[in-house]
Amino acid sequence: MTTYEEGRQVVTRPAVFTSTSGMRLGSDPAGVGAASGRMLVVSDGEDHRALRAGHASWFTGRAVAALGPLLRQRLEERLDALLTCGEPFDAVAELAAPLPTWVLFHMLGVDGRDGAALAEMTARAFDDTDDTPAAAAARTEAHTEIFGYFADLLDERRECPGEDIVSSLAEARVGGRAFSDDEIILNCDGLMNGGLETTPHAIAGALLAFARHPLEWRRLKQDHDLLDTAVEEILRWTSPPTHTMRTATQDTELGGAGIRRGDRVVVWFPSCNRDEAVFPRADSFLVDRHPNPHLSFGAGPHYCIGSALARVEVRCLLELLLCRVRRVEVVGEPGRRPSNFLHGLERLRVRLIPEAGA
Repeated sequence: MTTYEEGRQVVTRPAVFTSTSGMRLGSDPAGVGAASGRMLVVSDGEDHRALRAGHASWFTGRAVAALGPLLRQRLEERLDALLTCGEPFDAVAELAAPLPTWVLFHMLGVDGRDGAALAEMTARAFDDTDDTPAAAAARTEAHTEIFGYFADLLDERRECPGEDIVSSLAEARVGGRAFSDDEIILNCDGLMNGGLETTPHAIAGALLAFARHPLEWRRLKQDHDLLDTAVEEILRWTSPPTHTMRTATQDTELGGAGIRRGDRVVVWFPSCNRDEAVFPRADSFLVDRHPNPHLSFGAGPHYCIGSALARVEVRCLLELLLCRVRRVEVVGEPGRRPSNFLHGLERLRVRLIPEAGA
């Protein structure tokens, strides 16, 4: 599905298009089978509602807003260093990737000493740039390491609960039922993927967009009231998840095409987000675009639980850049990530030109 309305119908109708048989192309059937109904992204109905309820308190607007001071402090420190240096740097490695890592590891209660190793495990576990058997085995090994890490962390939290997501899941009761260890560990793995593998592409993509559309950067600098619409346009423009997949539970029709029970149906988000029927001037990057009902967070029951967090991360970075950076310059050619699941950059060398006195 490459058009907006058909894509929206797929992701908002789980009774007809289920995620329980996998939600991405190339998924390992055995892995999907083990996680189905126990992991947020591959569950539907009551299972999905229970798992979502267990996560919800950490991803509300109020809870996310409370992370603002921590995020702002870390970002100010990083920008101070980058602006003081004055040299070009890889925005993916030095800015886009660390930002969501700081926040998510804080929320999960991951010890700072473990952070680098855990981030490296996650990068290996979700690296889909190589489809050879050896690469698949390496991804499985990395997932096993992540499971082992969170199994140990869960044991610690059961003994000594803290103020973090792992402790909350360990103590949660939904409908009188506690989550199993497997459910908690699987969903921690899922949070690593959702939190660390998508937002960096929105952040790096925003820097590239403003470098290539300097008039839009100047418009935003002149009118900070456009911040909210700018964040939404960044999410539409970058469309970090390339696709999501569902499986038809019954014979149906969509977009004039006959679909049989068991057929895989794939929604291509960058295409849906550039559907001219919904987004006039879809190939223009416009910081004042409104309305902007993009599908970058999906829609329906599976609407991204971390959407508020991603918006806060992007907005916080923009707020600081607007005060301190006159323009963004790209140095050399950006490197695109070779992936059919993540739409973004693996390399982006930039130079931040500071405001006078910044």
